[in-house]
Amino acid sequence: MLSAEKIEKNYKLFVTLCNKLGDRSEPINKMIEHLDERLAFSPASSRLAFHAAYPGGFIEHSLNVLRNARKLNDIYEFNIPLDSLIVASLFHDLGKVGDLNEPLYLDQDSDWHREKLGQMYKINENIQKMPNAERGLWLLQHFGVKLTLDEWIAIRTNDGPIAEENRVYAMCEPKLAIIVHQADRMACEQEKDIAKS
Repeated sequence: MLSAEKIEKNYKLFVTLCNKLGDRSEPINKMIEHLDERLAFSPASSRLAFHAAYPGGFIEHSLNVLRNARKLNDIYEFNIPLDSLIVASLFHDLGKVGDLNEPLYLDQDSDWHREKLGQMYKINENIQKMPNAERGLWLLQHFGVKLTLDEWIAIRTNDGPIAEENRVYAMCEPKLAIIVHQADRMACEQEKDIAKS
């Protein structure tokens, strides 16, 4: 669990990074303003066995992905522009926040599901069913956030080529997609380790 202070600190850092995106900052800020508290308090997953299944988990996870992506970009010497790393990392899981008006995750009201399965949230049945990456891309386009092709593919394929819907990209995905997927996997494992300690 994150403290209220940590959630606020992470949210401010997230917004600060979004304000470093030049012409894209304005539509992104409109999106942030619209999503508001839902963005700040959204979890990154529904189950403890996954990662960051707590209020503020989405933003904490996204910041961890960006931190890892920057390190990997340096290690691999890919020279991917910082703004592309920020956009693809911070918004790779945006669909987990929900749609324009509804959250994806609702508090689990079943003690049994929480205690036996570690399922802290349930899926909102009132939201259009679609893959999270596609919901996130839809939100970005709704608010007029322009993406490069590499950014779009990195967000769309953040679960990597092992996911059935991403196999068409296997071995031909852009370097940014490789970085974001690896950074995402690393962040998930790091967050699981923190939760265990």
